[in-house]
Amino acid sequence: MPAKKIILRADGNSQIGLGHVYRLLALAEMLKDEFDCYFAINNPDAFTLQQIEKTCWGSILLNSTKEYVLPDKNKPGEEMEFDLEEYLTGNEIVVTDGYLFGEKYQLAVKAKGSKLVCIDDLAECDFYSDIIINHAPGINLSVYKKQEYSRLFTGLDYAILRQPFFKSFNEKRNTFQKAFISLGGSDYFGYSEKLLELILQLSQFESVHLLCTSSFSDELLNALKKKEATSARIKLHFNLDTIQLVDLLDNCTHAFIAAGTVLIEAYARGLKCFTGFYTRNQQFMYDGFIKNHLAIGTGNFNVLSENAIKTAMKYESSIVPLFCPLESQKSLKGIFTSLV
Repeated sequence: MPAKKIILRADGNSQIGLGHVYRLLALAEMLKDEFDCYFAINNPDAFTLQQIEKTCWGSILLNSTKEYVLPDKNKPGEEMEFDLEEYLTGNEIVVTDGYLFGEKYQLAVKAKGSKLVCIDDLAECDFYSDIIINHAPGINLSVYKKQEYSRLFTGLDYAILRQPFFKSFNEKRNTFQKAFISLGGSDYFGYSEKLLELILQLSQFESVHLLCTSSFSDELLNALKKKEATSARIKLHFNLDTIQLVDLLDNCTHAFIAAGTVLIEAYARGLKCFTGFYTRNQQFMYDGFIKNHLAIGTGNFNVLSENAIKTAMKYESSIVPLFCPLESQKSLKGIFTSLV
């Protein structure tokens, strides 16, 4: 019997970042031995398309003229036009990851007879999918409006991480402390520069490593490169693949990061994590990590200050030791196998 076909649907660009794309690529890595995975995406850049082609059986290149904005700026009820009509036969599983795949889009997938899985961070629409997954910890399940047939899976037991994040590693040594900074795939507001300046004021870090992506604006990249040229403590890293990112995290001791998948990634590699937020889709992850003592909160990046960073550093010993994400692979595979 041929493997079941999965169509992964997400977009990534300078406005919304690349988190949705990378999360579905992580899922494809887990499932590709049992399923034929194809990735449907609007107008990807060359680097993103290269990452897709490394992981999936093939890509479906869409050409929507949709203008993307941060989730906080989406109008109520706004969603993506259904764009998979010609690609669905009813004998596949569709996986969506993004904030514009709302009720109409979901119902259109179901009308084709396909199974539907929604990866979600917001819980703001009525869900008609067979499966809903939110890997943030500590979620109140009642916030989701779903159908009787819909099944909901939440928490780190279903962490969607790329394969290299599961490999074993040595315990962190704090003799030489190194900081890692990542504000997401686009850093639309340019907070990386502000955070870099604040971390450099902490003399305990011998080096500060900042992750940059192809979605950063030219203005932000130029500003960061100027700072790197003036300080031997600063090291910028561009468009790292998964193995390179894991190696970088394993060489650092502390992470100053947005409350997204990168927070789970850094925590899974044993870093002391300090996290903040700047859009509402990061709130579930932020609240869950803080309430469960998995990270220290620095609050809203819009008002981040030197005092907030220094205060957070005082509580790093209260972070609960590493969780083991290995079982999440089995859990996620089980979910998809149940749909066949």
